[in-house]
Amino acid sequence: MLTALRQWNEPRDRREAWRLVFVYTAISVAVSAAATYVFARANGWNVGPALIPAVSIPFLVAPWMTWTVANYAIRLHDLRNEYERLAVTDPLSGALNRRGLRDFGDKAFSARMRKPLSAIVLDIDRFKSINDNFGHSAGDAVIARAVEVLRLITGSEDCAIGRPGGDELAALIVGRSLEETMILAERLRDALEHTIFFHDDERLKVTASIGVSVADPDDANVEAMLKRADQSLYAAKSAGRNRVRAAA
Repeated sequence: MLTALRQWNEPRDRREAWRLVFVYTAISVAVSAAATYVFARANGWNVGPALIPAVSIPFLVAPWMTWTVANYAIRLHDLRNEYERLAVTDPLSGALNRRGLRDFGDKAFSARMRKPLSAIVLDIDRFKSINDNFGHSAGDAVIARAVEVLRLITGSEDCAIGRPGGDELAALIVGRSLEETMILAERLRDALEHTIFFHDDERLKVTASIGVSVADPDDANVEAMLKRADQSLYAAKSAGRNRVRAAA
């Protein structure tokens, strides 16, 4: 109950702020009028004239004070949401960072018996040579563009896209079987291969090796599924790069 009351007193938008203004103004006027009425009757005063300031003052002051406090609460709510978003976001690509990806994965993993959960993990092939030959800013541009392609391919999916670190990207997809995720991963591989990456005046050709896995009923956690996807990724690299491999 206390939590619900606290949330009610912390408006998240202007609609909730106006609701708070109306309620607290009504309460202020009612309390002031009631107290004035009781005090006036107890002292034998004329109630009518006493009620005029008792009603008009809170009616004028309470909305302004409540609106000021409500706006402050809205700004705090927005700042808290922004801090929470930044805490789980990779600043370079705008994708989820390792923490954000894990949070999504933990929730989806707990529901895997109702909806299957699969993973796509990819590495940009020969990424170090991009950094060495064109500079780290070129590597950053490739990562950011690769995330855009990944978002485009998985646009209609219930999924989370993340950058666990370096040139590794991942997508956790809800509701897809291993075979369906393999088809999606192949579309991603083909899209990256045929995307022209630009940096300054340079045209960069990029490919990726991709590993795919699906959560098993016996998996202890989402990390077990991601470990198999990583193993499949290394198998794709060992097989010659620019290809998709799935965990057995």
